[in-house]
Formats: sequence, structure tokens, C-alpha cells
Amino acid sequence: MINQEYIGVLDSGVGGLSVLSELKSQMDSANFIYFGDTKNMPYGTKTTEEIFEYTKNILNFFLEKNVKNVVFACNTTSAVAYDRLKIEFNNKLNIFPLIQSVASCAIDGLKDDDCVAIMATKATINSKKYEEEIKKYNEKIKVIGIDCTGFVEIVENRLYQEQSSLDLIEEKLKIAKENNAKRIVLGCTHYPYLLDILKKKFQQVEYFNPAQALAKKVKNSIDLTKCNQGEMEFFVSKNPDEFKLSAKTFFDIKKDVQCINLK
Repeated sequence: MINQEYIGVLDSGVGGLSVLSELKSQMDSANFIYFGDTKNMPYGTKTTEEIFEYTKNILNFFLEKNVKNVVFACNTTSAVAYDRLKIEFNNKLNIFPLIQSVASCAIDGLKDDDCVAIMATKATINSKKYEEEIKKYNEKIKVIGIDCTGFVEIVENRLYQEQSSLDLIEEKLKIAKENNAKRIVLGCTHYPYLLDILKKKFQQVEYFNPAQALAKKVKNSIDLTKCNQGEMEFFVSKNPDEFKLSAKTFFDIKKDVQCINLK
């Protein structure tokens, strides 16, 4: 589209569609390009250098597509790659990292010494980025990280009713219960797909989905008049049909999903 900008949204797979859904609800007329790196999914088990290179390639692809603003709808990328990518793409792209954008909202209403549990990928937990960002707003909040390796695969492969999946979710929630968590942050954009199961297994806690807070920040920070024709495009690096099928919980993709191989 001539003279029209896109907002780029990236994730390792379908998880970021939970963010795109919220972005779309708050900015219905905006133009979006979504990229799900299904070939390299899950990011949470990859090295920092691998995640950096995967994301760098996606950002270069976005530049070719006239993207000016990029939403990291991926906690892992925000945790381990954002600081370097911000420098590398300075003056080229305006990047909204998920964790850094929502940390203050994640503890709204909590009191000193309350416990907030971060359920996230191994890479995000090991980075301690959520704890670092939350402590900027309240040093007395207790932050615990729960490595939920395996949750992404449950979502991507739609294994919601498998007993092994339910057992894994129960095991991770037990950690939050034992620490008397007041709130659980869904620290991976795949995890809202599991919210119904999580609530059934642990009702006495608040669940925080960062998508709404992130979308609000994006909406308030960019000039929507430059990207206001309501166009949407979807790209993946592998298995477009599987992606479209797995996406249905959060986003019914009407258009074809294009598969491209980034270097």
C-alpha cells in the first residue's frame, strides 16, 4: 500500500496472536503484519544468540514491508534480545518490548510483600527480566519465576486434554500455590490459551494477561493516521495450515497464511 505504514507483530508461533487480538480490538483500523517463527519454535529453549538472530531476521523482513512500529509479542525475545536489537535498529524501527512495557501494570493493586508468580519459558525465567522490571516499581514485591517448559508445545500442538499436559500444568501451579501467590503473570503469549485450564485448577489467584496493557501502550504511542486502512497480513516460517488451525482459539484468520524462509 502506497504511503501506508504497518505495525509489525512477532512471536515464535501462535502465542502472539493473543496480543494481536487485543491490538486489533483497540486499533481496529490499523494495518498489521504478523510473523510467527514456527520453524524455530519454541524460543524459550533456544540460546540467547539464536533468539537474537531469529528476531533480527524478522525485523529486517519487517523493514522490507514498510513497518515502522514493531510489537514484540514474545516475552522471551523481550527478555533476552531487546536491548541489543534496540541499538541495532535504532532510528529504523520503534520497538515495543512486552515485559518492559507492562511490568508496572503487572503489579497494580498488589501490596508490599505480596507474591507475584511469573509463569514463563526457561529463557525468560533465567533472564530474571520480569523481576528486574517489577522491582523498579516496588522493591518489596516478592517475585518468583516458574519455568513452564512444555506449555508452548501444548498450545502449538493442541494437546489440551492430554493427561501429561494436565499433569504438567498441575505441577507448575503447585509452585505458585506453595508460595501463596496473589497473582500469576502469564509470561508467555501462548499461555492465555491455557487460561481456562489454569483457572479450573487454581481459582484462588488473579491471572494477569499482559496483552491488554501492551496494546494500550502501543495505541497511545503511535500515529495511527499513517496506518489506518485495516489491512492484515500473516507470515510464518513453517506449517502455515497448522498455524492457522492452532490460531482459532484467539484469532480466526480469514486470509491465507504465507510461508517464507528467512535466512
